[in-house]
Amino acid sequence: MTSKDLLSLCGRISLVMAAFAFIAGIVAGPLLQKVWFSTLTVTEHGPGHAPLPPSPSGGLQADKQS
Repeated sequence: MTSKDLLSLCGRISLVMAAFAFIAGIVAGPLLQKVWFSTLTVTEHGPGHAPLPPSPSGGLQADKQS
């Protein structure tokens, strides 16, 4: 096998591998996106309820009374 034939064979194998990698990227992209960007829900179990945040209307009522 001459060096020209060997170079041609390596080129064909490289093109086939690149094609498989390209198709695998197209197929795996949406699947991996769901895994990487999944929403994470954290819950905490403890005694009682969490304190409520201050209501924004509370500051307005104090300004109206002054």
